[in-house]
Amino acid sequence: MKKIFSVNDALRWAGRHLSINNIPDPAMDAEYLLAHVIGCQRKDLLIHPEKIISESEMNRVREFVERRRKREPVQYITGEVEFRGLIFRVNKDVLIPRPETELLVEEVINSVKEKSESKGGRDVTILDLCTGSGCIAISIAKELPYIRVYAVDVSEKALDKAIENAERFGVGDRVIFSQGDLYEAIEHMGLDGEIDIIVSNPPYVSEKDMEQLQPEIKDYEPAQSLYGGENGLDYYRRIIEDAACYLSNNGLLIMELGFGQADNVKDLLEQAGVFSNIEIKKDLAGIDRIIKAQ
Repeated sequence: MKKIFSVNDALRWAGRHLSINNIPDPAMDAEYLLAHVIGCQRKDLLIHPEKIISESEMNRVREFVERRRKREPVQYITGEVEFRGLIFRVNKDVLIPRPETELLVEEVINSVKEKSESKGGRDVTILDLCTGSGCIAISIAKELPYIRVYAVDVSEKALDKAIENAERFGVGDRVIFSQGDLYEAIEHMGLDGEIDIIVSNPPYVSEKDMEQLQPEIKDYEPAQSLYGGENGLDYYRRIIEDAACYLSNNGLLIMELGFGQADNVKDLLEQAGVFSNIEIKKDLAGIDRIIKAQ
């Protein structure tokens, strides 16, 4: 006789198998995986623990647990991640959006509102470098319907996923995607001196830190979205070097920072000789996370 599994049974089974394989947060991962399989929210699992799940659903849970046991991120297994209240589609071609990057989006949105007022309501133009899944560009476009965003990435596969997300959220007409290596992707668009805000969460992991990353990151997320050169500063240096060519008068450069990189990136901005009003802002953990320069 085949065993009948309730939601509670499935959660206990999944949590136990993840735990014995030393997976971090096994109970939470079990909830995410089961909720995705049966098409509900995590809270519904707690409200209806007695709900019976089908044999095919339990087989999918087993498949997902096996993948997670091998340290594949939950977000790649389910194919989605929440970012600023939106459910983005992700796969192994794009970096998984992190909660701290929501602070970068918030900073850009606040800056856009200030710029829009100072420009008499004229549209603000934004450039998102290293867009990946498109979470930054799309979130901004979704929350600010009067702006235009150009979003670039060197990876064609990443852009495919970003375009899918933009269409999913109804902003495909206001986010213009282009493939290329940083500014090369837009050099034919006539945007010199026309960008009000350049935003980026660039690859910033150093060579030493790459070796120390968790298996979920090192073995599954795209290395080109992580590796920032020997000291992690290669992309910051290149972004800063050519930013002034594309920024408008009083334009802003806003970037996410890796742990311990604030001083080095600030030095790069000062050495460029074209930026002033350099600000560093901390995340909720008190870590320097955002750098902003005019």
